[in-house]
Amino acid sequence: MATLSTKFTHYFLRFRTMLFHELGEAYIPRLKHRTEVLVGVLKEKSAKSLQSEIARKIRVLKGFYRLEMSPPRIDEMKRLQEDITLVKEFIKNYCYKDLTVRQAWLLFLVCTEIGLCFFLGETIGKMRIVGYKV
Repeated sequence: MATLSTKFTHYFLRFRTMLFHELGEAYIPRLKHRTEVLVGVLKEKSAKSLQSEIARKIRVLKGFYRLEMSPPRIDEMKRLQEDITLVKEFIKNYCYKDLTVRQAWLLFLVCTEIGLCFFLGETIGKMRIVGYKV
């Protein structure tokens, strides 16, 4: 047999469920309206932010990032192999003797720049000037 407290609990839960259901239906139109207003404000703000100067700079930066950070394509690798073969032939045939001082100086500067960029990258990568963290 159901006791009085069990019946009371059952009726109370039923009443509470009905009350929440009725209140929810009463507030749904206002919630939908507020949601629509919020979505409208978010769309407006996002449209303004996409037209800003910072967004334009980020789009330009993204293009450079894709260009510079992408792995080399197959045709670029073929050109690199051709260039390496050309350098080998240049050295093997003693063509460096025919360089002018200006050309030799420019080659020296380019090689120095490449070397320094490598060592600077290594220093930044290991986060110290000498040695690695072990």
